[in-house]
Amino acid sequence: MTARQTAVAAAAELKWLVNSAALLGKRVRYNRQQAKWWGLVWLLTDQLGLSLKAAAAGSTAALGGGTSSNTVIARGDPTGSASVVVDLARYESIFLGNLSRALVHETPRRRGRPARRGTKGDALATAQHYGVDLGLIRSAIARTPAERLSLLEKNAAFVRDMRRRPA
Repeated sequence: MTARQTAVAAAAELKWLVNSAALLGKRVRYNRQQAKWWGLVWLLTDQLGLSLKAAAAGSTAALGGGTSSNTVIARGDPTGSASVVVDLARYESIFLGNLSRALVHETPRRRGRPARRGTKGDALATAQHYGVDLGLIRSAIARTPAERLSLLEKNAAFVRDMRRRPA
């Protein structure tokens, strides 16, 4: 993944991602797991107003695994009277939508002209790639032109005879 794809998958600005990584002393790795983690950090800081350090700890706690439930307590006070609960199934669904958008729409375009598919010297390989059985073609090429013409005449005579017969 590129930096831009990671930011789109995390639903965050690329500049925020780079600056937040610097503030936390973390190195940004451009992969799916990091995008998911950074997306939850962005959500906790932007939407709920948690500090960056608290959001990072909450994201690590929520995505750390170990539980089979759909909801996880990301942050809470020691008495348990207040907490931030993350619905992992819903967050996963939203993240996968963002990841799909990032991979489809933010993929860098390749430079230069697109490669040509088939060339004249590569006709048999192209035909085989499309699923054409080359056995009959190769057997016809192995025959002499006279043998090919004779076979063609036999086939034409067969078709004529079939058309003359009543149904």
